[in-house]
Amino acid sequence: MTLHEAKETVVLAGKKLVESGLIARTWGNVSCRISDSHFVITPSGRDYLSLTSDDIVEVAISDLSYNGNIKPSSEKGVHALVYKLHPEAGFVIHTHQDYASAISSLMLDSITVSEDFSYLKGEVVCADYGLPGTKKLRRGVEKALSRSKGKAVIMKNHGALCFGSDYQETFKVAQQLEDACILFIEEQYQQISNKSDADLIKIGSYAISKLTGRTVAIPESYSPRFWESKRSEKGFSFLINDETLDVGFDSLSQYKKSHEDIYNILFVLNEIYKNNEHINNIIHTNSTGATVLSYAGIKLLPLLDDFAQIAGTSVKTTGMNSKEVIKALNSSSAVMLKEDGALCCGSSRDDAMAVSMVLEKNCIAYIAAALLGKVKPVNPLECLLMRFVYKTKYSKLK
Repeated sequence: MTLHEAKETVVLAGKKLVESGLIARTWGNVSCRISDSHFVITPSGRDYLSLTSDDIVEVAISDLSYNGNIKPSSEKGVHALVYKLHPEAGFVIHTHQDYASAISSLMLDSITVSEDFSYLKGEVVCADYGLPGTKKLRRGVEKALSRSKGKAVIMKNHGALCFGSDYQETFKVAQQLEDACILFIEEQYQQISNKSDADLIKIGSYAISKLTGRTVAIPESYSPRFWESKRSEKGFSFLINDETLDVGFDSLSQYKKSHEDIYNILFVLNEIYKNNEHINNIIHTNSTGATVLSYAGIKLLPLLDDFAQIAGTSVKTTGMNSKEVIKALNSSSAVMLKEDGALCCGSSRDDAMAVSMVLEKNCIAYIAAALLGKVKPVNPLECLLMRFVYKTKYSKLK
């Protein structure tokens, strides 16, 4: 494969990562070996959907050196480890996929998986935790790669590392890993609960009941509503059930009678926008994990790195009350709504969607950790550091 072909393949893979939901925002990275001594990798902090081959960086395996003004991914050292330890590896992807990330929060050294997952060789090893981009993280990954017989390892509280001979095989590895992690959680639930059926609502209700010490059950009559909003010049738009309302900050009262069922939502949105100039988009997420955790009534702490970075060091649960919501958003980009999912906010729709994605992942991680009996958040000081770096540097690189 020529240098140009390798770069084009990495660009294609980066877009596929985003489209498949294996990463959020600019999180995750892709590389392709071009020789025994070098590989090419995605740049640091760039939107994968806008990448071109000119943005892909060539890196030396031996010392991680590179030429040019474009900075390669901060996880280049992890990719280099794969190429050093596995001469047959031609492609590497670091993902933040939902269920592998959930397993990463469980404080396990490894999980046993079915031999049917041929790329995993019966076991997925979990690498020791380290802050993103650090030598500690690389040491943990190196140890895990040395122990593993398969083509994937899990990075604790972080995500997964998958490799293969080429682009196509590596994506198959990532999908096998995700399927294996889903099956592991389902089987753990069946063993612990002595119940045969296993979907995320049932697993979540059971696990969060264990966590809170009270019965948490999602009513069968629960009917989630998806809606979103965008700031406009003198107010905001509100989209629900294919209906769009254009609401002015000074004309909100006109909806009190005509839209009585959603007036409180409009009022809260009005107050959020008026009190937070940096918020331009708000998405109400009622994804399964977020819905389950909204019934828990707890403060959500980071079990995963990217939650701390993108959503915040904690996300509170409140009612749909403007004062409570605004207070909760002072320290985070999301707020859980009692028994009604969550509000995810950002300076753009992409930002708000990224918050929604990492919130859902963190909720699934909570469910998995609660199921196995212990929820252990990432160190609070490390969360503060990651959030600071993200807000002051990384989020501005797009």
